[in-house]
Amino acid sequence: MRARAAVPAAVLLALAACSGSPRPNAPSESNAPSESNAPISPAASPAAGPTTSDSPSPTFTPIPEPTTTNTLPPPPAPTRAAPSTAGDLTARALPVPAGWRTVARKGGEEEGYLGNGTWVHERDPRYAAFDVITIGCAPVTRDDYRDPTAALEGTYDRHGEPGIGLVLQFASATDASAYFDLYRAQAAACHGDDAPVRIDVQQRQGGLIDRRSYPDGDWTEVGNVVGRRVTLIILSDPGHRIGTGQARRLLAAIR
Repeated sequence: MRARAAVPAAVLLALAACSGSPRPNAPSESNAPSESNAPISPAASPAAGPTTSDSPSPTFTPIPEPTTTNTLPPPPAPTRAAPSTAGDLTARALPVPAGWRTVARKGGEEEGYLGNGTWVHERDPRYAAFDVITIGCAPVTRDDYRDPTAALEGTYDRHGEPGIGLVLQFASATDASAYFDLYRAQAAACHGDDAPVRIDVQQRQGGLIDRRSYPDGDWTEVGNVVGRRVTLIILSDPGHRIGTGQARRLLAAIR
């Protein structure tokens, strides 16, 4: 999901743009990698409760401004634990890749939320949408899309490597599709030697799969729009070891 000063959002992506409340004016896949021996076969929800982690939230490299016109004030510091649901969004809205575990993070002021003991937390939908849409390389403003009505973020871990999932729910399927089309265009614009971040889009139709290369690490992202929901999952992937087939199985688990 989106890059933050302290935390690609995504990476939300991401995407590109993953975890915590975004910091306005500061982030939720290169060569095709080979298949891993450990296939990703996401489940609809984790079989066991989340593991609490004291490890720091993932850090993404900020993309140089300006790429986006921001019309939101800085988010207020969190004062209480974030809810574990958002509207009618629950943890079941986020698939969990096999080989990854859900992890409850403590959060904090820098992350933009306070943990609630579970692996999912509500996000302000305005900031969540802005957070991930600005991870791309084309100019965009908040006038280019409609804000979602709810946002739920989840956190994963695999042997110390972080991952973030983000579900954005919109008022209509039309609004969701328009936002997702803009998100894909933002990712596709990140090419060439002068791009602030390198994004290799490997699947454009029927969902999104891309490989992201930041100065401080590699990430693989999948995303799709289903009805009124846009789901973005970004996973730390040093060396881009997650194969295309694995990413497609994760993409197919988005409902």
